[in-house]
Amino acid sequence: MGKIILAFLIPAFLFGAEVDIANSDIIERTINFAIFVGILWYLIANRIKLALKGRQDKIASELNAVQDKVAQSNLKKETILKELDKAKDKAKEIITNAVKEADIISKNIEKQCKNDIENIKKSHQELLNFEQKKAKKAVINEILDELLMKENINLSKQDYINILKKKVA
Repeated sequence: MGKIILAFLIPAFLFGAEVDIANSDIIERTINFAIFVGILWYLIANRIKLALKGRQDKIASELNAVQDKVAQSNLKKETILKELDKAKDKAKEIITNAVKEADIISKNIEKQCKNDIENIKKSHQELLNFEQKKAKKAVINEILDELLMKENINLSKQDYINILKKKVA
C-alpha cells in the first residue's frame, strides 16, 4: 500500500517543481518527433496496411468457410429430416400393409380351416356310412351262413328278408 502512495506522490512533486520552458528545446524535439513519426509512417504504413489487410482477408475467408460449413450442415440436416419423414411415412405404410396382410392371411386360414372341417365331416360321414354298410353286410352274411348251415329249416325268400330286416334294424 505504501508503494502505491509513493507511485502517486512522486509525480505530484515533480509537477510541482518550477520549470522554465524558454530554456528548453521542447519545440525542436516535438518537430523532430513528428518528422520521425512521419518517416516511420511513410516507410512502414504500407507494410502495416498489407499485414492488416491480409489478416482481415484471412479472417474473412475463415468466416466464409465456417458459414459454408454451416450452410452445408443445414442442407444435410434438412435432407436428413426429409428422409426421416419419408422413413416414418414408409414405416406407417409398411405397418398398414402388414395389418392388411395379416387380416387377409387370417381370413384365408379361417376359410381353409372351415373347408378342412367340412371335408373331415364329409369323410367321417362317408366312413361311417361305409362302416354301417360293412357291418350290415357282415350281419347279413353271418345270418345267412347260420340259416344256410341249418338244413332242416324251410323258409321262403320273404321269410329270409323279414328275418334280415329284423336283425339289421
